Amino acid sequence: MDNYSLRQRATFAVLFYVLLLLLVPKAGFPGDVDFWVRWASYTFEHGLGNVYQVPDNNYNPLFHYFLWFFGWLMGSVAKIEHYRHWIKVLVLVFDFAGAFWAASLVPERGRRFGLALLLLFNIGYLYNTLIWEQVDAIYTCLVFGAVVWAVQQRTVRSMVCYLLALAAKTQAIIFLPPLLLLWGPLWAHRPWQLVRGSAAVAVVALLILTPFIWFSWENYVPRILDINLNATQTYPFVSVNAYNFWFLLAPEAAGGMVVDTMPLAGLTYHNWGLLLFGTASALALLPLLVMVLAQVRARRARYAALPTLNMAVVLLGCGLIPLAFAFFNTQMHERYWHAAMLFLAAYGFLRRDYWLLGLVSVAYFLNLEACLRFLELQNYQVLIFKPQFVAGLFGVALALGLFKLYRLMAWRTEWQHIWPGAASVPVVAGGSYGADN
Repeated sequence: MDNYSLRQRATFAVLFYVLLLLLVPKAGFPGDVDFWVRWASYTFEHGLGNVYQVPDNNYNPLFHYFLWFFGWLMGSVAKIEHYRHWIKVLVLVFDFAGAFWAASLVPERGRRFGLALLLLFNIGYLYNTLIWEQVDAIYTCLVFGAVVWAVQQRTVRSMVCYLLALAAKTQAIIFLPPLLLLWGPLWAHRPWQLVRGSAAVAVVALLILTPFIWFSWENYVPRILDINLNATQTYPFVSVNAYNFWFLLAPEAAGGMVVDTMPLAGLTYHNWGLLLFGTASALALLPLLVMVLAQVRARRARYAALPTLNMAVVLLGCGLIPLAFAFFNTQMHERYWHAAMLFLAAYGFLRRDYWLLGLVSVAYFLNLEACLRFLELQNYQVLIFKPQFVAGLFGVALALGLFKLYRLMAWRTEWQHIWPGAASVPVVAGGSYGADN
């Protein structure tokens, strides 16, 4: 790709974007697309601020800005209905942005464009937007940006980006613990960053909520808060088509839409899911915690060279969070694996290690296709579409990811800073991502 100019690459990316839209003009999960059309139509007729009058509206405000913009472009309810599948035109932008952002982290400029295309040619990555026509790409791209900017110590940008991710989808909340680990030392070292970031977040939040407070029939902030605080009561089942741990442990319960308040060995399914997710998340975040504590200790000791945060470790740890979230928790939809794809791709780009991305891509595609059946295959009863087989792939991916994470951390020097007696290797000066990327 070295022989192509920036303009040629941009032209190719735009043409590829258009080609994808033209090749899949009509797809989509009917129930979800019907929601988008109904909400966009109501917004067009009654204004953005009143969309929460629709009883089944359970999405956060940012997505409704996209639906409002789409309705404005269409100009009538009839056209919103007729061009219903073109809502994904706006969402696909975030898939492309995420792919190029992940590739931009690679130091070798000549590899970046090819790596972005590698991800964009991955049907597991694009199925959610292009075929299912869901919108998880929006919050995924935003939360990815929040993590990357946090590692790069651009705290204010990171905080605002994360707010936008939360404003797009509640699921972004699972990334708050790693972000707090990344933000905390920066806030402690530079308190004004916390003040500036908080002020920026407050301003942006107010701008987002303005139509729903002052340009609506009533103040809908309580409704928005209720949607987020009671998200776990929307689909209280052991699994909502996410082929996860529960299809391995209790396939009859997972496949039969059993409510997750049923008891299992002294706890409810829901509580077991939270306990297992919390344990897996703690394991995924422990290396990040070690790196952060090493930085804090080194700063207090006034070391000449501070240990640097390793971007690959952060990305892999963050990629395992949504995997653990969808694998262990109850109430999980088949699309909740999506955020893992971008983080694992970025990790793979940095480490030239694509096994995890490939494994999760296959499992994610099989889970989505088994539910939507877009390809209209003659037989979906074969082994590869069985929930237990797909759940096994996700389980292997989670275990492999944890193994790779701790193997990657094994030679880091942060253990020395936390436990001075631990074996170590010399600190090598590097950029903000660390020297071993």
